[in-house]
Parts: sequence; C-alpha cells; structure tokens
Amino acid sequence: MDWRQWLDVKQFEFLLQWFMRRQRELKLAELNEPLSYDGFSQYDIACQQMLKDAAVAYLEKFSEPAPPIALTNVLHLAELELAGRPTNRKNKPNLH
Repeated sequence: MDWRQWLDVKQFEFLLQWFMRRQRELKLAELNEPLSYDGFSQYDIACQQMLKDAAVAYLEKFSEPAPPIALTNVLHLAELELAGRPTNRKNKPNLH
C-alpha cells in the first residue's frame, strides 16, 4: 500500500506512532498462541480493538475519519517496525 493515497505525512506519522505505542502497551509481540482461523484469538481481538481505538483517536486529532484500509495497513507496518524488519522505503515518509 502506498499510504500517500490516503494520508499525508502528519496523519501517517500519527497513526504509526499510535499503533507502535499501543502494541508495546499490549505486549502484542509477546503473545504466544497458535494461528487462529476463527478470528477470536487474543491477537485478533486486540487488533480489532486497536483499529476501533485508532479510528477514534484519528477522528479526534484530524476531525475526519481515517480510511479503514490505511488503519489496517499502518497497524501492520507498526508491527514490522517494532519487530525490526525493514519495510518498503517508499511507504515511509522522508522527514529530512
């Protein structure tokens, strides 16, 4: 996903930092459970709640709803960032 289709740099950074902070608080990376195909694992439930909470935080900050695809994609980009995996550079803002 090229986030620039839906978000400007400030919006992207807000969501990325929000998801990274929340994932650390929930210790999402430390969940040790088998893959779930029913959508009711602790991970699934935590992600669904994060998406709802992020949508509210974004609306409060920017006075407009966040595109759902942007929320989902930035949630997973935040996971990759926290795991130390490189992400596609074109998906990251150039802040210099």
